[in-house]
Amino acid sequence: MCSFVSMIEFTFNTDFILDNKKQISDWLLSLANSEGFTVKNLHYNFVSAKKIQSINNQFLNHDYPTDVIAFDYCEDKELSGEVFVCQKIVEQNAVYYSQTVENETLRVLCHAFFHLCGHKDKNSKDLAVMRSAEDKAIAAFHSTYK
Repeated sequence: MCSFVSMIEFTFNTDFILDNKKQISDWLLSLANSEGFTVKNLHYNFVSAKKIQSINNQFLNHDYPTDVIAFDYCEDKELSGEVFVCQKIVEQNAVYYSQTVENETLRVLCHAFFHLCGHKDKNSKDLAVMRSAEDKAIAAFHSTYK
């Protein structure tokens, strides 16, 4: 029997489940290619607000829940990382930013991904570049994978 280890994995520790994991994986692989990277191992963990707040507090000294946190284990042009997503916060942000939940979910998935590729968002110029990359990636998902 042959076992296959996915380069992109999703773990759901809440009631939320992505029903289009294959399309999202294909999309992320195409984004990696367009950024000049290969994917070694990406693991997206969907967790509760309590869990992401704990991670945020432990590793970033921020005592509040957030939508996404990424840990970068990349080497050279091989993407490797662990991403934590709080879908509850994603859904709240979708309402706040007048977005669909799907688009906001795609945004946090590719936001973390772009951080792993080296994109920054600490100043307004870098944030504008990041938002543009996210918008293009989301548009590409809708035009290619839906």
